[in-house]
Amino acid sequence: MVQLNRTKKEIIRKTGELAVEYEKKYSGCCQCDFLAIVDALRWGGVEIATEDMEDRLFPGLCLLTGGIGVTTDGTCGAIIGSVLAIGMSLGVSRGIRGKDMSIVGDGLDIVWRYVMDKCDGKYRSQLCKDIQIIHYGKSWDFRIPEMTDEYLKVSDGCAIKEISVWAVEAILDEFEQNHFI
Repeated sequence: MVQLNRTKKEIIRKTGELAVEYEKKYSGCCQCDFLAIVDALRWGGVEIATEDMEDRLFPGLCLLTGGIGVTTDGTCGAIIGSVLAIGMSLGVSRGIRGKDMSIVGDGLDIVWRYVMDKCDGKYRSQLCKDIQIIHYGKSWDFRIPEMTDEYLKVSDGCAIKEISVWAVEAILDEFEQNHFI
């Protein structure tokens, strides 16, 4: 049985800190969100992905950032990174079938309760550009380097910090109830 070596509150705080730090370092919402979640959980004693796995996923995560391919027209990359981390926390493998697949349904419910409903409630959308408009009053076109630079000067983690924290809360709540890992 996996044991936390930090408090839930410490892990949640660390997630937010890493989200801001990683955005400054890697500048993309999907990869920064995912890495913040995985690394904070590991720091707290729960490993949902090895460092090698993180490195292998990183290039693909980068392409899912900024509303997928930095178009801002798609789903917020932080949502995508969070959903991936929650899914990995379920411990589902390709080999399970039948009733064991009910955990996937439970995972979908967790994603809706902890991430999607909160995004809809706060931002009235799950789209990158809509979240930017609600969060900052404007949207940037990340395909233009100068606009990306401008955004990164004011973002301070944007929704990455918030959404990654929601996902970690979900994972830790479920972990406490022995539903994950």
